[in-house]
Amino acid sequence: MTEKKPRTFDSAASARVDRIYQNPDVVAQRVFVRDRLALRPGDAVIDVGAGPGLLALEMASEVGPNGRVIALDPSADMRGIAEQRCQNTSWVTVTDGDATALPVEDATLDAVVATQVFEYVPDMALALKECLRVLKPGGRLLALDTDWDSAVVNTADRKRMALILEAWRPHFFHSDLPGRLPSLIRDGGFTLQFTGGTPVVNTSMDKDTYAGDVIYTIAKYAERKSEIAPEICAAWLKEMTDLDAAGQFFFSITRFLFLAIKPT
Repeated sequence: MTEKKPRTFDSAASARVDRIYQNPDVVAQRVFVRDRLALRPGDAVIDVGAGPGLLALEMASEVGPNGRVIALDPSADMRGIAEQRCQNTSWVTVTDGDATALPVEDATLDAVVATQVFEYVPDMALALKECLRVLKPGGRLLALDTDWDSAVVNTADRKRMALILEAWRPHFFHSDLPGRLPSLIRDGGFTLQFTGGTPVVNTSMDKDTYAGDVIYTIAKYAERKSEIAPEICAAWLKEMTDLDAAGQFFFSITRFLFLAIKPT
């Protein structure tokens, strides 16, 4: 069963995300996003699901004080981190809201960015309609989402691995969104301009890696939200930590980027 509420983060989860988003994998992902978005001085952009504000602050340096950055997030604790991070950048506004009701006037933005956000949005048609509404003609939409079909994990028990990953899927509204995003984007009135992928590859479960967080999160989620016996989840987690201790751990996932243009 898919969770019914959009995901938000408490203070502990927000602090963990803030730390993980500063690891080299995610730093490289933000560089990939900013290179493709190609913001210009004076641009107005909204970061949907801005989280701790790392991307928003980086984009603020690109658009400059004559530009505008809106950091939108439904989690109060995330907004608190973003507000502190961006407190000396007056052209960044941190505000409450979600992807299906953007607090922006029609045709006023040069770009909309949503990284690892749409996979949590139940009504993608409405979210894309909102993006189209707030963009100027010729404005850019950049979406980046994870496809969990792309997960590669070293394991001696592939059946158990498949069981655990299947139990993880309801954490998202769309665990396989990238495969459907091109048609959704076109149906939403956009012209798709670029698609590409960026992998996360971890060979350890160090605390500052993505895998070092998500492996534990998957195990806890599978035990709490699925019908898998707790001992199966515990055995899988033990295998992962044992592989890590032996220098044999491997985890990878691919995130796919889509750049689209609002027709003029």
